[in-house]
Amino acid sequence: MAAPLSICTKEEQRSVIRFLWSECVSGAKIHRRLSAQYGNSVLPQRSVYEWIEKLKNVRKSVPHEAGAGRPSTSTIYNIERVRDMVLLDRRLIIDEVANLLQIIHGSAYEIIHNSLGFHKVCARLFPKQLTMLHKQTRLDICQQNLDRYDKEGDVFLDRIITGDETRVHHYEPECKRQSTEWKHPQSPIRKEFKSQPSAGKLMLTVFWAAQGPVLEHYQ
Repeated sequence: MAAPLSICTKEEQRSVIRFLWSECVSGAKIHRRLSAQYGNSVLPQRSVYEWIEKLKNVRKSVPHEAGAGRPSTSTIYNIERVRDMVLLDRRLIIDEVANLLQIIHGSAYEIIHNSLGFHKVCARLFPKQLTMLHKQTRLDICQQNLDRYDKEGDVFLDRIITGDETRVHHYEPECKRQSTEWKHPQSPIRKEFKSQPSAGKLMLTVFWAAQGPVLEHYQ
């Protein structure tokens, strides 16, 4: 089993890229092989493709050329512009940034994700936005219930009835886990065709007490 190379230099990986590219290995496969050996120290996939393009243009050496790695003035300017654009419109997409700055998609992605550290996340959804009146009402009711529990104990909990409602299908197919069964090596393979829930639905309303359900109503 090959040992991973967690400690390496970029020049070493570029040499591997040059060697594998000379054997006509694709950029995606080169990156997968590098990732398997170098782990978190691997070059980004974009860098692999960039070095392949440089090798196609008859570049022979793999070390950085003089001045390489130093960000140009235009790059710094683009980073500042992208920061302002994203802060102004948090839903801006990478292609819009690339078009506005007249740069390629990969450069815009590099600036947003790596240089600025931005990552898109979805907003957390809540069932309902509560007003200050709603919040205060809930707080008052909870406090009243706590006060009654302090006075009456578990007897108060036994008198509470709560309810909820949900949509249910006329028929719910058996899930994969429910269909599991014991068998020995000589048992025939059991086949079951995939089925979908029925199209028809009902509104189920259920009320519970401390002892269990007290009412089920289908509509």
